[in-house]
Amino acid sequence: MRGNVPEAATAPPVATEARAPAELEREVRALRAELESLRQGQGRLTRQVESASAPTPVAGTEAQPPPEAGKRSAEEERAAAEEVRKERLAELDARLEIAVQTEARDTTWAGNTEEKLSGAFHAPELAGSHLTRVDCRTKLCVLEVEHDTPEARAELLMSLQRSAGIRGAQAVLRPAGDGTRLASRVYLSRTGERLPMTSRP
Repeated sequence: MRGNVPEAATAPPVATEARAPAELEREVRALRAELESLRQGQGRLTRQVESASAPTPVAGTEAQPPPEAGKRSAEEERAAAEEVRKERLAELDARLEIAVQTEARDTTWAGNTEEKLSGAFHAPELAGSHLTRVDCRTKLCVLEVEHDTPEARAELLMSLQRSAGIRGAQAVLRPAGDGTRLASRVYLSRTGERLPMTSRP
């Protein structure tokens, strides 16, 4: 009886073999479409989170920098201004010192002025300051002075001009010494003359 069964009846139908790849392809397309939809949804969610975390600007106002940034900027400006001030003082010191070193000596005026300045330090107003050196030239004198107290140093110029009877003279007081003692260097112009000052823009 086995010989009577046709061989074609045992083989699977051709239509079944052709359907399987088409179904797989449809499933792959569906999965790809779903994946793309998920990616778009994730992008929308990310944008929403970013916009929610950003500060909302108030109408009519401008964004203000954080307080720390403003404070740093002000501190930097103060530091820059202090640096400029130090540079100008250093330039002033250099010009005054060059004038002292290069100016010729008017013997008559310089000798009389040195005596007058030395005598002024014996006055009661200058009791807290001590003259250690005085050198006058033609239009300029330089004095080196030590002080007992900061108050004596602060009052030096006014007391000196009053005690020495100097009128119409310019004076500049600059710190001096190595920091181990309270000392000043005083540049004093001849009456009617001007100290060599730095030119400012």
